[in-house]
Amino acid sequence: MLRWSTGWRVLSRVACVKLPAMYAPRLYGAGGGVKAGKRGGGGGGLAVLEMPPPQPHQYRPPLPYPGTRGARFQSQAAAPPPHAHLHTGGKSKTWNFIHEKMSYDTFFTMKRLIQRSRRPDEVLRWLAQNPTKISHNHYAIALHKIAQLLQAAPGDRQVLEQQDFLSLCDAIVGGCANFDNFSIVNCLYAAAALGLSGDGAMVSALEAECHGRLLHFNQKDVSMVFSSSIKLHPGSQHALAEACLPALEKNLERERHPQTLFLLLAYYRLKWRARADDHQRVLANRKILRLVKHTLASVSGMRDQEMALLDEMLAACAREANNKSLEFIFSSHLFYQNRQEKFIRSLADELPKKEESLSASSMSLIAKYVARHRLRETALLDTIANFLVRKAEHLDSKVIQKLVFPFSRMSYRPPNEDQFFRVLEEVLESKAMSSPLATVNILMSLFQLGRFPGAVLHRVFSPAFIGNVTNSPCVLIVRRYLSLLDAALELEHPHYRGPRLHPDLKVLMFHQALTADEVNRKYSYKGVVGEALRQLLGEDNYKKDQILAPGYFTDFILRMDSSGRVLPMQSSGAARVDSARADSAQADSAPQEVDDIGDLSSSLAALDAGAREEADATGTTMEAGSFLPQPAYGAGLRDAGAPSDPGPLYYPPVAEYRSLESQDSSTLSSPPSNGDATPAAVVPANARFPFPAGTMLEDEVSAGSPADQGTSGDGAATEEGEQIRRLVISVNDKWHYCHNSSVLVGSRAMRDRHLRLLGYAILQLPYHELEKLNGIEEIKTYLGAKLLHVPP
Repeated sequence: MLRWSTGWRVLSRVACVKLPAMYAPRLYGAGGGVKAGKRGGGGGGLAVLEMPPPQPHQYRPPLPYPGTRGARFQSQAAAPPPHAHLHTGGKSKTWNFIHEKMSYDTFFTMKRLIQRSRRPDEVLRWLAQNPTKISHNHYAIALHKIAQLLQAAPGDRQVLEQQDFLSLCDAIVGGCANFDNFSIVNCLYAAAALGLSGDGAMVSALEAECHGRLLHFNQKDVSMVFSSSIKLHPGSQHALAEACLPALEKNLERERHPQTLFLLLAYYRLKWRARADDHQRVLANRKILRLVKHTLASVSGMRDQEMALLDEMLAACAREANNKSLEFIFSSHLFYQNRQEKFIRSLADELPKKEESLSASSMSLIAKYVARHRLRETALLDTIANFLVRKAEHLDSKVIQKLVFPFSRMSYRPPNEDQFFRVLEEVLESKAMSSPLATVNILMSLFQLGRFPGAVLHRVFSPAFIGNVTNSPCVLIVRRYLSLLDAALELEHPHYRGPRLHPDLKVLMFHQALTADEVNRKYSYKGVVGEALRQLLGEDNYKKDQILAPGYFTDFILRMDSSGRVLPMQSSGAARVDSARADSAQADSAPQEVDDIGDLSSSLAALDAGAREEADATGTTMEAGSFLPQPAYGAGLRDAGAPSDPGPLYYPPVAEYRSLESQDSSTLSSPPSNGDATPAAVVPANARFPFPAGTMLEDEVSAGSPADQGTSGDGAATEEGEQIRRLVISVNDKWHYCHNSSVLVGSRAMRDRHLRLLGYAILQLPYHELEKLNGIEEIKTYLGAKLLHVPP
């Protein structure tokens, strides 16, 4: 009997509540979602709802609505409900957003109808036509939905002037004092999203209510209120934003919303510009630095305006950034992927003062960053050079290669270049064997800067180093680099008489277009230039995307006679036949190119043979800078006055070299095959095009029959004794230069030097000239004028 009476009392108390416990919801998140209360505690039995004693004077009644506008939204649900406390397992939760006369189903049915609306006026119609089914929480949901719809269709903004919307605003003003925190915050956030005036009655009422409740808001609420205030009052230090700052700064590491972080950065910029006191600026800079580091750690992507803001704020706090902060900033993937010019310029002024306190890791990260983005900031590079000279002997070769790379990348020699190069050579000589790839990378940087350290070259081309390379996981990369270094020695350092790379180990340095060119192909001017050449010359009079020994990728190649006429190019089959004939007769007038690539020495030998032929026929000599006759690979490197000099030393390849050779088919030492030769193509008599007055005209002089014409090694139809010029047209896009500079990056500059030494003339087409042209006709006119004045 006792058990039955106890249970009856419990059930009678539950029955006093209009809303069942299983339907007790809580508005959650910006979309107004719900979270149902638990049915039972962890051992506390049934959930029990207890009603506090009535306190009729605890709530303020809503203000009367002005005129008839607010009357459309007056409802029985407008009065605030008493708080219902739900006890579950000893915990108490308060549900205060559903009124006594509104059921669970009614509330969420209206919520769904509002959220599924497709037009702003449809949202307002649901509110106006269902006054008894509307809660003040529906106001926040409706305002948020209208903001979403107007962002998708900005042309519907006239709805903000309609009577129903003004009535909604009046209802919010009259009842906001009784709203819960969720409704207050979300109404203000939606008002900001709608772009309403910060001086309006609804915004002022919501801001006043938020200011009074700020201490009771959670982190997300404070973040939303701050963002709303910044949007509603741009360019000013509003009182509500100022009131939010302490809470945001206290819990900054918990803030993850990108919008809030960037709005906070913008607000700091506003305050930073207004600071006049140096002490205040230092304090502001420290806050900015903390915020910048947290933003880099929390945000995965940025828009252009956000990136510009971050760059400006980084530049502002460059003085306060210590070694740890700099290492954190330059280690950020988001920072590394974007060019921050203002910060780098500011850092260039501050870095000399920090050099003593910076670690090798931080300095190498800085060097890597400026090299990636081609930032030719000389003051910063000078600091890196001083750091390297001072600490080189204590640094690992892998770190040194990162510190040296920006100098070759930007073709920059520091003021202390003698000491700089001497220290690098000493370190390389002592640490060459520790990391083969790092050693070759450093040596490549020196070569691009025009420095050829003889002592280091003896170590790099020695049998011990080569043997170490074969046991390295980066063997193929190192072989490519060594092949290019060997070619550079032959072209630029003819007096070197040390060991060389064996011909069997040589491969093409670049067997395809560079990665940057492939990635940026859609931004390149190469396509439109190729189309202009096709219309101007015809497809048979130039070649594109050709690779020249020792592996340089070229854009376009042309052949011209001494009068400036463009000669037709030869087909692949004819090139093989003529190349084989040239190898047997030693009578080439130009080196084999493009279709079958022999090694560099055979190209040089063919070039010199052609020079001797032309000298005998015309009585003239090759132009300055051409090579002397070289009957064998490397023989031309001997001094003219030392006939007894044995020349470069070759070390016989070991068995591993042969196996590696079989894995890589792009070798320079493979001779052209005679087995698949095809008959040489007959060159038509009218296949030569002069360029008088920038226009293309057909040759009026008959070239004669093919039997009467001399055919050179590369298939050119020439008259006897005529000198043929080989022209490389180089389309230099934006990424081929240092950033905002006319200086070509180091690899591009060395390629041009080597092609000139091989006998090619280079016609540069810089992007800043091409970007001024409009349409294919202007480009054709531009190319015609360029071809009339080909550089020597």
